[in-house]
Amino acid sequence: MTLDISKFLENIIEKKTVVGVLGLGQVGLPTALCVLNANYKVIGIDRDEKLIQIIASGKSPLPESGFESLINKFLSNKLLRVSTSRSLLSEADIIIVCVPTPLDGLTFSADLSYLKNALTEISDLLDKQKLIVIESTIPPNTIKKILIPHVENKSGKKAGKDFLLSYCPERISPGNSLIEFTNNARIVGADDDDSLNLTNLFLKNITKGEISLSKSTTAELSKLAENSFRDLNIAFANELAIICEQSGADVLEVIRLANTHPRVNIHFPGPGVGGPCLTKDPYLLIQGQGMDSSLIKLARNTNDSMPDHVIKTLMGVFKSEAIFKKSKILILGVAYKPGVNDTRRSPTIDIISKLKEYDLENIFVHDPYTLESFGATMVSENLNSILNNFDCVITVTAHSQYKDLDKSLFKDDCIIVDAARVFEKDDFTDTNIIYLPLGSR
Repeated sequence: MTLDISKFLENIIEKKTVVGVLGLGQVGLPTALCVLNANYKVIGIDRDEKLIQIIASGKSPLPESGFESLINKFLSNKLLRVSTSRSLLSEADIIIVCVPTPLDGLTFSADLSYLKNALTEISDLLDKQKLIVIESTIPPNTIKKILIPHVENKSGKKAGKDFLLSYCPERISPGNSLIEFTNNARIVGADDDDSLNLTNLFLKNITKGEISLSKSTTAELSKLAENSFRDLNIAFANELAIICEQSGADVLEVIRLANTHPRVNIHFPGPGVGGPCLTKDPYLLIQGQGMDSSLIKLARNTNDSMPDHVIKTLMGVFKSEAIFKKSKILILGVAYKPGVNDTRRSPTIDIISKLKEYDLENIFVHDPYTLESFGATMVSENLNSILNNFDCVITVTAHSQYKDLDKSLFKDDCIIVDAARVFEKDDFTDTNIIYLPLGSR
């Protein structure tokens, strides 16, 4: 089969291209909706039958503004079809792959099995010309040395000649994904001109952000570098917070002053780093590089150590471990970031786990966006009526709902470890509450 590039280009421009989106999770669903917003037909595929049923019923599995109205709109006008059957992708001209590439907890390397399985099934559908666009985050040289050879081996066809394949890493944040997908700058990587140019043209029809073109390995590295930089910056902020605690300064004021320098941008410290990206991408960046003692790995260790620091801060107030064990503790925030229900790799997981090592029985959690409790007891009552029942309160996620909690709501001698810096220090100066903000004493 010879690719008809001119016809491919024409169909993209005239919106005749059918787009398949494989994987309808945190990345795939907003991707599909943005493609639909650009008036392309979309076939959405996911193996999770419950997820497909939710979307097919006009509901959104993600708590993002505007999702349900868009899903209903595109289902009713027949632009969107959803299914668990990957064979429907035979009808697609462009297939965007958004399957997970989780971190192997033992080797700290990317598990590419989901991605390779998806491409194996796509390989059986290449009798019709297709452009495969990988959005999943992957280690360097994965496109060139693993994925293209994998598809070529399974299909008996040649990349750049019989099928096209490019890499276009996602750059969206849960809670604001439609706006970010539409407006953020994007990177496209490919190792043949047709794959690069067709992906570029397609993106220009669905996004407003600047599009940068590169080779596939460069694009892979740039994606990993973005998140690794942020992780490094947060690790520096966390170390700075500990230094400030020991020095009697407030890290927020130190950062504010330092950031007045035009070339300084220190991030915000916290009880740890969560989510699917910053906790994974640094490991993918150094995967196979023999860099276990690198600055990147040290930063990961620093951020992973912060839940320990939170527990040590709390325990340091108690005169004995026995008194500590009898305390009734409330953790505010289970999601890994404010305003979302996503709990993946949340610092709360480790904080609860470490508290349980002391055989505490009274560990409670509250979160306005999720019912996940990670083995603690979830409280759903209005915080105004129950805060005074707890001996200790730990803030982990800076949800906006917590910022307005009045000091009078807490128990008179409550211990507050404000690891998310939700509250104002001055609010507790004339109280018996022991207030311990991260990065200040």
